[in-house]
Amino acid sequence: MDRFVQRITWKKALLFTALFAVFYTIINYTGVGVAGLLQITNGANILDFEFGYTASRAYDLLAALGNDGRSFYLMKILPLDFPFPFTYMLCYAGWIVLMGKNTIPPSMLKFLLAAPVLAMLFDWIENIGILTMLQYFPVLPAWAVMTASASGIMKTVFTVFSLAIMILLLVITLLRKAIRK
Repeated sequence: MDRFVQRITWKKALLFTALFAVFYTIINYTGVGVAGLLQITNGANILDFEFGYTASRAYDLLAALGNDGRSFYLMKILPLDFPFPFTYMLCYAGWIVLMGKNTIPPSMLKFLLAAPVLAMLFDWIENIGILTMLQYFPVLPAWAVMTASASGIMKTVFTVFSLAIMILLLVITLLRKAIRK
């Protein structure tokens, strides 16, 4: 963590942001991502966009995808959804470091960096649960449903928390600059 804090620069933060934007665009708006899935499933969507779900709801969503949709989800979207969390973690962590470096104590900065890291980890755990459900469909292992659902909620909480930290640090940075002038 110390190395990351010491080595982050504006150039790296912008690179991480561009990498995140590329993956975000591919996974959401291209034919190999959610946009492609929506075309072959007549609008049926992925579990990742649910904020918690029961086994019954997971079954209904996966059934609505049909065989082609589930195969697409498994073979095209999920392989993208494993590197994607790493890109947003780097992006969020980079901006938190840049805005927090001269604003908050180093120990607090390290604590705040846990938010994007946890978002990434919970996203990966969610993906493992979804991968398991897709492989075993129509039987959905209870542990996979519970793990994916709970991890998806935690991913969202830590993602929102990361964004809130970034906004708060931006406001503090701007206020400090305004006060100095």
